[in-house]
Amino acid sequence: MLNLKSLEEFQWIKEETVSLNFDSGEGCRVFNILPNRYSHYCKILHPVYRDKNIKDETILWNECDPNEPFYFNYGERLTFKALAEKYNLNYSKEINSSSIANKLGGYPRYLILGDEGTTDENTLQELFSVLKPLTNQEQCYFQYDVLKIINEFHDFQEFEHGLLYYGNLDDVLSTYHMGDFLGVGSPTYWWAEDKSWCIHTDYDSDFSLVGGNKELIDELLSHNKLECLEVELKTKI
Repeated sequence: MLNLKSLEEFQWIKEETVSLNFDSGEGCRVFNILPNRYSHYCKILHPVYRDKNIKDETILWNECDPNEPFYFNYGERLTFKALAEKYNLNYSKEINSSSIANKLGGYPRYLILGDEGTTDENTLQELFSVLKPLTNQEQCYFQYDVLKIINEFHDFQEFEHGLLYYGNLDDVLSTYHMGDFLGVGSPTYWWAEDKSWCIHTDYDSDFSLVGGNKELIDELLSHNKLECLEVELKTKI
């Protein structure tokens, strides 16, 4: 895998996305994030789990003592579809963990929410298994935004504009723990060299966006270990 010194190969994404207009009040949409070239798009919701330590499901995180130590005890996985039914939420293309917090006035303490800024390793492995046969021998690019890696390396000055790598699809798995602390996780953007697909996970998002052809998106939507929703370019995120 090559560490590219220039970010030139990342420029196409900037050119094929719509700049976010902060004054419009419309919020961020898929067309602000992913290249607008694809026929199909979907959102992968990062997994949520039940914390077996917490029996009272009415307690919110903002009601807990911030100075009290805690640890997670992972229980069953909970889908957003099930949580939407439980809390009478609209299970729509725009749903995410904030939908629950907005409804309840905070995040329930018993929920272990999905990772922000990265897919968990299990989700990444499943995503890799879908992409592998569709990518064939195509090389890939892996971009890590500066906000994602700013606290991950001792010598940050070397990476002050982010990181961009070029290599095999398999490299997305081997670089997951790269770094001096917790590891960089999955890339901010990654795509095949022929640009047949592109994936994005924002540094503070607990979901990932995928653009590609119908075959890829159908594979993801039907995957029994991934919770995916089809989205459109105009879908608010």
